[in-house]
Amino acid sequence: MRVPIGKAADFVEGKLKTVNANGLFVVVARTGDGFCAAQGRCSHMPLPLNGGKVEGDVITCPWHNSQYNLCTGENLDWVVGVAGVKLPAWSRRLLAMGKKPQPLKTYTVIEDNGELFVEL
Repeated sequence: MRVPIGKAADFVEGKLKTVNANGLFVVVARTGDGFCAAQGRCSHMPLPLNGGKVEGDVITCPWHNSQYNLCTGENLDWVVGVAGVKLPAWSRRLLAMGKKPQPLKTYTVIEDNGELFVEL
């Protein structure tokens, strides 16, 4: 199902934007020549990613500093710290709460005549 999420011009490179796609919380970013979208909650704990930092196609969770490729959902680094503070390896394992690294669910973004849609 194709769901409208706004005008392409409203999405600025390097800025994360949160949208409601048919009741689903999705984060979207302009990355280079295109757009990427993923579930709006971290896969470690379901906390919102909307305060996360985006650099290129990498999003960093604002809560645990886990990093993901926003376009593929691939987990790049798992539970690095808390609220921007990096933690030593032993406490990272503790904070991970026994959970193995998980990817983010991603969505295809379609641009059509300046309008953006996510494919759900």
